[in-house]
Amino acid sequence: WKALMGDTDRSHFKGDDLPVHNVSWDEAVEFCRKLTERERNADRLPEAYVYTLPTEAQWEYACRAGTKGEYSGNITEMAWHEANSDKAPHAVATRQANAWGLYDMHGNVWEWCADWYAEKLRGGAATDPKGPAAGTFRVRRGGSWVITANHLRSSIRGRAEPDYRNYNLGFRVALAPAR
Repeated sequence: WKALMGDTDRSHFKGDDLPVHNVSWDEAVEFCRKLTERERNADRLPEAYVYTLPTEAQWEYACRAGTKGEYSGNITEMAWHEANSDKAPHAVATRQANAWGLYDMHGNVWEWCADWYAEKLRGGAATDPKGPAAGTFRVRRGGSWVITANHLRSSIRGRAEPDYRNYNLGFRVALAPAR
């Protein structure tokens, strides 16, 4: 964050190994834009790809990691939540990863997604569905360290206005084909 965004870290809890939090959706998108620019200028990123926030569907697919249950594994071993967090976020990758090696998909901090929030998701089969074209709120997924473990399901969803910031809200970067 500091290398790309300068001294704009508004995180309530400080530490180089903590997830950046208290970041708006707009700031997370700007971080992705700057990361894409830096990596492309350094010739480390193919022209057809960009760093972005994951769509809601991409986020849940990555969280589930091929599982079909409410959680992608043993939630007590995978997540920082209300009962084990000591009322603070923790260093990333200090709990168990999911089957695809992704850490902190459940708990620690909520994560912004690219999509506008839809009150009700479409039913039925879909391949990489996209959210609505416009809206008031953006999607956030994963829950956080202030939520009880039984609420950190792979399907947990939240919403917030794009300029909203909170001490338990951060983001995850995805590499995706340019649209």
